[in-house]
Amino acid sequence: MGYRSSAGNLIKDLSAIGVGEDDLHHLLPTHVHLDHSGSCGTLARMFPNAAVRVHPRGEPHLSDPTRLLKGAGEVFGESLMQKFGTPDPISSKRVHSVLDDEQIALGNGVTLRTLWTPGHAPHHLSYLLEETGTLFTGDAVGVYSPAFPVLVPTSPPPSFNLDRAVRSLERLRGLSPVQLLTPHFGLQKNAGQKLEENINALLRWKSKLESLLLCKSSVDAIIAVVTKEICEGTGRSSANLPEFIRTTIRVSVLGLVAYLEWNANQ
Repeated sequence: MGYRSSAGNLIKDLSAIGVGEDDLHHLLPTHVHLDHSGSCGTLARMFPNAAVRVHPRGEPHLSDPTRLLKGAGEVFGESLMQKFGTPDPISSKRVHSVLDDEQIALGNGVTLRTLWTPGHAPHHLSYLLEETGTLFTGDAVGVYSPAFPVLVPTSPPPSFNLDRAVRSLERLRGLSPVQLLTPHFGLQKNAGQKLEENINALLRWKSKLESLLLCKSSVDAIIAVVTKEICEGTGRSSANLPEFIRTTIRVSVLGLVAYLEWNANQ
């Protein structure tokens, strides 16, 4: 659903295809990170008949986004937070919990199946449109931008869990989806291959970061190494690296380093 700052564009696009305020019945954020649920409160206000459905662990953050904003601010900084915008809180009466392997009837015989896919976040859900094999992945998969075509895992702090992320991808692959609808960015065919690529990317990052941590590299140094290798792998200069890819690399390194350090201490 995007950031709070993107709500106006989304409402405009829905209006352009004829969706009126009484026509929308479900709002289904895959998880409550700001780039996926920031506009949800605004949309809930604009579409009063829409039930907001989210994993139980995400439910409190939609009703009161205070903790979510604090955590995001520590990662992204004040400048980006101003661009993202502040989410509108949603009345708890509008927010409904949805668990793993539930079915949501969309009408006309169309069914959406919920899939708990933790790893990126413990409250993350993906959705399978069973009649077509179309999988709405959320951030269970990484970023692949047409502007800079390289797969970057989405492993943000503070709650990224590598083992769960890999298991979630393996589960999705086992469902044999036909195509992926990804938030970052767009439709991807050859779904099984794409899911395999995401598993491999996570494992490569794990291996690389473990070796750098063993060398006592600082987090900033690790970010620099990963950024350089990504640019070299695409034959592009780091000067041409889009800012959102640069930010994604930084945040994903921070989350994976935190996980590896936590896991080493268990």
